[in-house]
Amino acid sequence: MTALRAPTPRPAAESARDVPPPRPPRHRPGALALRHSRSLVTIALAVLALLVAGPRVVARFQPHLYAGTVLQSDRPAPSLDGLTFTSGQPVSMEALEGDVVLVFFGYTNCPDVCPTTMAALARTMAGLSPGERDRVRVLMVSVDPARDDAPTLAGYVTSFDPAFEGVLGPVDVTDRIASLYGVYFAPDDAGGSTIDHSASLIGIGPDGALRVVWPPNVTEQALASDVRALLP
Repeated sequence: MTALRAPTPRPAAESARDVPPPRPPRHRPGALALRHSRSLVTIALAVLALLVAGPRVVARFQPHLYAGTVLQSDRPAPSLDGLTFTSGQPVSMEALEGDVVLVFFGYTNCPDVCPTTMAALARTMAGLSPGERDRVRVLMVSVDPARDDAPTLAGYVTSFDPAFEGVLGPVDVTDRIASLYGVYFAPDDAGGSTIDHSASLIGIGPDGALRVVWPPNVTEQALASDVRALLP
């Protein structure tokens, strides 16, 4: 009986030669050109979008430089309790929230600073869009309540802009509130009809917090830019 023999194994090198090498992927020249063209179009569109929107995107993320002194605290603006609008309605800080509120302390017989400031505010409001104007309120608080009765004050502020609002109250209440806003006023030393008073303009944000104090010489262009930055 003949014994079975195991098959003789092939050398490793010979076995490797029997396995065909993998074929490299085949690329069609037309497909490569199409993908390349699409990539160029995508890049071109991205560059175009950046050129168009770039300045606005950069401006959006750059901090606004205000023309006045910026107040960093988020504390609510001092209450105007005790003062009323010329309509007789009490002034409520809660009712003012949601709008930018510009507050100026002055009086109707002021010979120079008050009419200059009120005229500048009117030009500032005229430079805003209708939608922006609807979210801005301008209040003039009288520091001369003895002479500024409600009809007189109402006629004065609306002569600059029909939307402007006059605010008044007892002199002791006005003095207390003015001091909380950093505003000083007193009759002049000569005993005349003029009143010395601070001429700064105060900005309250839509959140009800004091945000900016502007100097008397702020331009309407700078003020309009700051007001837009305060708007939500």
